Amino acid sequence: MKNLLKTFSLFTACIAMIFMYSCDQDSDGIEQEQGGVEFLFTGDRVSNGKSGDSKDGDQTFESCDITLASYAVIEMGGVSYTIDLKEWGSSIKTELIELPPGDYEVTSSQLYDADDNPLYATPNADSEFGPFVNTPLPFTVTVENFRKIEYDLEVLCVEDFTPPQFGFVFWDITIKEVKNLCIFANFCDPENGHEVATIEAFIYPNENETSEEDLIWSGSADGDFNSEDESNELLCLKFPYDSSIATEDQSYFIELFVNGVPFQGTMPLDRVDMINAEEGYLHLNENCAGDFDVFSNSYNIAWEDLRGSDGEESSNDADYNDFVINTTSFTDINTGFLNFRFEPVARGGGYAHAFKFWLPGTGYTISGAGAVAEIGGNTEVEVYADTNQAFTPAGNFINTRCNGATGSGIVKTITIEAAPVDFTFYLLNPFDANLDVTGGGSNYDLTIGNIFPPSTFIKGGDVMRNGLITDMDWKWVQEGVDIRTVYGNNFETNFDPTAPALLYVNCTP
Repeated sequence: MKNLLKTFSLFTACIAMIFMYSCDQDSDGIEQEQGGVEFLFTGDRVSNGKSGDSKDGDQTFESCDITLASYAVIEMGGVSYTIDLKEWGSSIKTELIELPPGDYEVTSSQLYDADDNPLYATPNADSEFGPFVNTPLPFTVTVENFRKIEYDLEVLCVEDFTPPQFGFVFWDITIKEVKNLCIFANFCDPENGHEVATIEAFIYPNENETSEEDLIWSGSADGDFNSEDESNELLCLKFPYDSSIATEDQSYFIELFVNGVPFQGTMPLDRVDMINAEEGYLHLNENCAGDFDVFSNSYNIAWEDLRGSDGEESSNDADYNDFVINTTSFTDINTGFLNFRFEPVARGGGYAHAFKFWLPGTGYTISGAGAVAEIGGNTEVEVYADTNQAFTPAGNFINTRCNGATGSGIVKTITIEAAPVDFTFYLLNPFDANLDVTGGGSNYDLTIGNIFPPSTFIKGGDVMRNGLITDMDWKWVQEGVDIRTVYGNNFETNFDPTAPALLYVNCTP
């Protein structure tokens, strides 16, 4: 991985806060001062903010030391102004920029040290770092006769800086770092071994603020280390960081797509520091063993509950709502234990089903299960002994019939505290859903890996699997509606309904 050893730029974000004020000049016998704007700022030193490249390649001071700032270059109204800086009490202040009355758009600005090295920037609204500040460029300032005005603004302290998409205006500054977490992902294909994965990431303040307006940062990488586009090989996530707050008290919510498979999780900044200190980057699914301990993977599993006889047409109604369950798999960041969280959401079957899943091999330590049995060299884990008891209130047809019974699923979490040394959990494709019908009833079995071939049935001449895995946005159909009526013949991969009125979620009173 030629790109992993490169030095990654450290961006340090500085939050600027100032009050707006104006001073009318005394007009008695004294010439009134020309109106304009001044920029006042103070700052703190960031101890780990090393300077970027200087002109002579030898710059040893810290780039985020605000006292090193010598002058600012600010562009307003299409005119560039180079302004000296001066001490103003405990702060640093620009000279007054004298301007005629009017509105001026600030489109670019840079703060330099005495050796002409850029120190600070305010990002453009449409740049990578625009969401990091409250007032990105461009913005408008208003100049009035005989008044000096200052505005609030946030700025970034930048290392290894090139200025094409940044501007500067400097007022009261509290320095805030931007922490990097670079991610490389591969996945283990059961037949082909290691493959490089594509990655797309979205960072939000927390799991409850994930709208487009809340988005802090996003990026993607194709993981192709043989391409000519080196910048697209490795994805480096960027998190705002307040150096005045302990890292364990700062975290961000990440939506991560690896080969299009969605993961999500909350990343504490002390975890970012730990990863960077150990490896310098996060390698997901390294050696097919997995390092997704911050992320979870969620999906729906839906069943049609009658296994077909060979070559015979099935009496299944093919609505795939006989049992629908949300599943989330994740690794506990503190214990390292692998967890499976199950939440039933619908049951449209009349049979007495048990819900179980299988693990390959034997020798597991498991908690949270109703029962664990080693059968034929593999391990069977019982989650619900009877799925009609998996809801409150209990029943057979729950959340499937318009104007029918409704209920809430009883959530259960199964934890693998220890596993055989040869156990591999394919997080990018962990489950094959099938149905094993035994005795006088039906047992739902959810398998990891390919322990059993998927069971099938025939409906309208089509061979269909009993189990269906979907994304979390998928909605099940109303009782008795053939799923192909709503999702088409490619319902196993198409989750966009063409007849949404037949979905249970769209039942009308």
